[in-house]
Amino acid sequence: MLNGVRKLHLGCGGKIIPGYVNIDILDAPGVDAVCDIRSLPFGDGSVDLIYACSVMEHLSRGGWREVLAHWRDKLAPGGVLRLSVPDFEAACQRYGETGDMEELLGLLIGGQKDAYDWHGMIFDFALLKDGLEAAGFTEVRRYDWRQTEIGELGIDDFSQAYLPHMDKDNGRPMMLNVEATR
Repeated sequence: MLNGVRKLHLGCGGKIIPGYVNIDILDAPGVDAVCDIRSLPFGDGSVDLIYACSVMEHLSRGGWREVLAHWRDKLAPGGVLRLSVPDFEAACQRYGETGDMEELLGLLIGGQKDAYDWHGMIFDFALLKDGLEAAGFTEVRRYDWRQTEIGELGIDDFSQAYLPHMDKDNGRPMMLNVEATR
C-alpha cells in the first residue's frame, strides 16, 4: 500500500480525496496509482474502506458482480464499500416528469469523452443490493453523501448529482449512494 493508507478512492479522475489512495485508469494530477479497478494491486484484507463514485456503471453487465467480489476480498473484516452509481429509478422518474432525454444522457450512457467514459450497466437499489449480498457483503444500506468525507471536505463529486443541475436543496438526487460491510 502507498504510505500505509488503508482507504481507496477508485476511479478518482480529478476528484482527489486527502487520506485516500486515489486510483484511476488514466494518469492525472493527484492520482496516486494508475491501475484497472478490476484487478487492484493490494493484498486481500488490507483495506478498510473502498469508495467508488461513478465507476460501477462503466463495468459490463456480465462483469460487475465479479468486481464486487474482488473488492470484497481486498477489504478487511468489517471494512466498508461505499458506491455511488447513476440511479436508474430516479432517471426514469425524472424523464416521466420532464420528457427531457438530453439532460439524462450523461447519467445513463456516460460522457463518452475517452475510451473509458462509456456506461455498460444500470442499477436500481434492488439490483445493486442483490449483487452486493451475492458477493458476500452485509448491512447493505443507502448513505447520505453529506455524512461522509466528501461532504465534510466540501468535495463536489457525482455522489451529489441532482436535477435540476446542482439544486441540492430542492432537486432530485440522481445517484444511488449505497454502502455495505464485509
